[in-house]
Amino acid sequence: MNSLLTSEIRKVTTLKFWWALALPPVFVGVCASAISSAVATGADELTGGDVDGIIAAGLFVALGFAMVFAAVFSAVNAGTEFRHDTITTSFLTTSGRDRIIGAKVLVTALFALGYGLVVSIVSIVCLLLFTAGRFSLTGDTMSYVAAGLFAIVLWSIIGSGLGLLFGSPTWPSIIIVGWFPVGELITLGILSGLGIEGAWYVTPAALTMAVTAAGNLDDTGGFTTWPWAPISLTLWAAIALATGWLRTRERDIN
Repeated sequence: MNSLLTSEIRKVTTLKFWWALALPPVFVGVCASAISSAVATGADELTGGDVDGIIAAGLFVALGFAMVFAAVFSAVNAGTEFRHDTITTSFLTTSGRDRIIGAKVLVTALFALGYGLVVSIVSIVCLLLFTAGRFSLTGDTMSYVAAGLFAIVLWSIIGSGLGLLFGSPTWPSIIIVGWFPVGELITLGILSGLGIEGAWYVTPAALTMAVTAAGNLDDTGGFTTWPWAPISLTLWAAIALATGWLRTRERDIN
């Protein structure tokens, strides 16, 4: 298994997209931290009130973008080998496809977790610098980061599952990028028009918001509460991975 993990790590690091996909969420994290810090400073001067929520918004935005790009990275990493038929060699030289799939998903999730850690560290440093002492590393902040990293790993698994299911990086990436900003809203609107209310309690993006908030949205009544939010998002990841895994086990190779 160690040789398979090493092989998967080399496959990732020899391609340019693994670090290129990390740049946009880091950039967004810096910008979001700067904007939320400026807004919080202005609000504090006008009202003298609590601005912790405004400051934390920059961290939430950064983690959200990290989730999207981690999922896209995972979909691309899982699907690219099918496009170029390099997965054929791996399947023919290794006993059993399950070991290869497992190693690929694990390494991909670890890289995605690395994305999340880098984005979180950069965002926190920027918040500490830009807020002039208004922001501090509290228990709530660390719970947001931990919950965000957990969600990033789950979205990485979802991305890997879609990449394995489609056997291509293109459509999974389009689905992931389209689902977050507009896809889920359109779906919820259609379901609401059909009289199906409360669908946001089980849709992936809404669950992700509830997970990242680390239980602080439980009292709003508009989101799934803890621990059901992380459990439900984990089920989405498990379904996506299981579907892609089974499809890959049965897929014909050239």
